[in-house]
Amino acid sequence: MADIFVSYSRLDQARVQPIVERLQSLGFSVWWDQHVRTDSAFPEELQAQLDGAKAVLAVWTENTRNATWTCAEAARALDQRKLLQLRLDNAGAPAPFDALTVADMRGRGEWGPLEAALARVVREGEAIEPERTLAGLGPFNTPAMAGAPKLSLAAMAAALAAFTGAMNAALNGMMPVGSLQIVLTGVLVVAVICALLSFYRLRTVARAGG
Repeated sequence: MADIFVSYSRLDQARVQPIVERLQSLGFSVWWDQHVRTDSAFPEELQAQLDGAKAVLAVWTENTRNATWTCAEAARALDQRKLLQLRLDNAGAPAPFDALTVADMRGRGEWGPLEAALARVVREGEAIEPERTLAGLGPFNTPAMAGAPKLSLAAMAAALAAFTGAMNAALNGMMPVGSLQIVLTGVLVVAVICALLSFYRLRTVARAGG
């Protein structure tokens, strides 16, 4: 398997080739798709190369922002903690990848930091921790939060327990109507927040995985 799997749009092949050649000149072995994806066996080969690579380099352009293949490959690499990214034009990376470090290759390019990161991942076996890159961005801006259904489930369970307890207390005359209304309002707020988190997670997964 190659050291680096390059994920890109075939519409950008001419622009990606110099990048591949530079990586090869640095001693990295590179796998990149240069063929039309029509062979029925191709998905299996691509999956094997993607999983077997030590690092995945996503090349973001206007052509790849809505490309299902590239987004899905980047999402899998992110889960495997081996995703590195660069941009070639003003389009940048789509959500949620735009919250991660993206080397800017417009103009002269940020080759130094990217090459150093590739060396750490490929040659030293360092895993990329998204939490470090995303620290301080807030829970609604991070893929980690978008992929945390347990938190929403726990909040919904707590809201349901509060609702059940409040209803029992009200039926037994232990809670006045005014207090019951406050509790029910709080439960409704929690339910709305959980629904919004679930919607955000589904939207993020849909955009990342096609």
